[in-house]
Amino acid sequence: MSRSGLEGFLFRFDKEPARQEAFKANDASCFDGFDLDQRERDVLIARDVATLYEWGLHPLLIRNFAGTLGVKYVLEYRKRGLQ
Repeated sequence: MSRSGLEGFLFRFDKEPARQEAFKANDASCFDGFDLDQRERDVLIARDVATLYEWGLHPLLIRNFAGTLGVKYVLEYRKRGLQ
């Protein structure tokens, strides 16, 4: 797991509306410039914020990602048994 790659993606995702639109359109180019393996991409595509949290990514980056996509991140954490 590439924490720096994932956090870099989440940071840029928050700042770049074009990247957000590409992500929402399932355009793989949204991942360009980030060293992410397929599992990491799959977790992002699935909007699996609980896994991102378990991997130790910065909670504010996860919150912003979730908010942009309409994911209720606190609910997702609770489903996984996270506090």
